[in-house]
Amino acid sequence: MSVTYKSKWKINKKKVKTNTNNKMKKGPFSKSEQYLIDFALKKVLEEEGIFFDQLGSRKILTMTRSKLPKNFWGRIAKHVPLRSVESIYDHTRRRLSSQNYRGKWTNEDTTRLKELVFLHGKRWTKIGLCLNRLPGACYDKWRDALKIGEKRKKGKWTQEERCKLLQLVTLQRGHEMIKDLKTYKSIKWTEVAEKIGTRSYLQCRNEWTRFFSPGSKTQLTISDTIKLINKIFSSDVSDESEIKWGELIGGIPAHKTYNKWRTLCRKYSKPNIFQNNSIPTFKNSIHCIIQNLPMFLKKKL
Repeated sequence: MSVTYKSKWKINKKKVKTNTNNKMKKGPFSKSEQYLIDFALKKVLEEEGIFFDQLGSRKILTMTRSKLPKNFWGRIAKHVPLRSVESIYDHTRRRLSSQNYRGKWTNEDTTRLKELVFLHGKRWTKIGLCLNRLPGACYDKWRDALKIGEKRKKGKWTQEERCKLLQLVTLQRGHEMIKDLKTYKSIKWTEVAEKIGTRSYLQCRNEWTRFFSPGSKTQLTISDTIKLINKIFSSDVSDESEIKWGELIGGIPAHKTYNKWRTLCRKYSKPNIFQNNSIPTFKNSIHCIIQNLPMFLKKKL
């Protein structure tokens, strides 16, 4: 039986008006959406007579629902189109909580997590308090690193493991469905990982994406790369997290187009190109890559 960590935040849907005519966005929040959330936090807190600062915004995240201003998160959500109240709360809590700045997990942290799970079971809120980390972060680490225990393998997959992966996904989705580029999003990877027994759910999902998903064997041509650059350049987005990478080039999966974009950024969008050696923005990266397009073509031809 698979276990997942879910937010305990309950929303009174009768009090929160959502736009049912539009499909809610999922996935990472863009920088512009983060700005909208910060703006909304400042506005709503000031309406309540509370001064907005980093300490104040983090204090809000520790308050129980009864102590919060009336319909607080519903009012925040009105400033962020196409995002649910629950997703805004969870994102803000992860981003602004003081418990979310503990950095990389050390071997000692992981060992301590293992001991706490043995002692308290899957009581993630209590475990999070003991480790001074978010409950969801503790669950994620347990799921990815400890759930399988000593059976978990690293490195290259064996042919037997890949055959088992293909078999399990096919049983879940059927022969025809696995040809769809979007299939991996609906696969229950936790269940697949449990049945494989030697790999985490992330390892299973990544292995499927790299070797079995439609288009995974396809290599981007020069023509594909130019098309990719032009598509990104003409897109009306302000952050790369807003791009639907799997829809840019027909038949090319999202991880292929995104990896190519990151490669282009590393090669042709260097921080020292801009003033004060600052990290280039998304728009600056696009313009810089466009400027270096002739150099890229000359190297390839």
